Amino acid sequence: MNRKFIEQWLNDLKDAWFNKNIEKATSLFINTTYYQETPFLEPYTNHEQIKMEWQHIKNQDIKNIEFKILAIDNYTVIVEWIFEEGNTKFNGIYEIKFNDNLECIYFKSWEMEK
Repeated sequence: MNRKFIEQWLNDLKDAWFNKNIEKATSLFINTTYYQETPFLEPYTNHEQIKMEWQHIKNQDIKNIEFKILAIDNYTVIVEWIFEEGNTKFNGIYEIKFNDNLECIYFKSWEMEK
């Protein structure tokens, strides 16, 4: 796994999210068995749960989405993210793990309001 692959994966996520394309966004998580958008909620463990979670983007007033790769360690990536919705700005960290086939199998997010 290399930086170019991660950049493309994140660009695909950003594009799908910004354009509210739920199918495209969730296609990145088909093999994900641990998906947690905030440590305060129980993680989702299957694709159907993840698809349901992504339904909320339909109502988001998305202004900006940014990603910055902080670290790549074998198949684990740490990413800083910034999300602007309406007049609110959030930022946080993603921990993303991939398998040998470069499929996302683990996704965890920490967030806070800026």
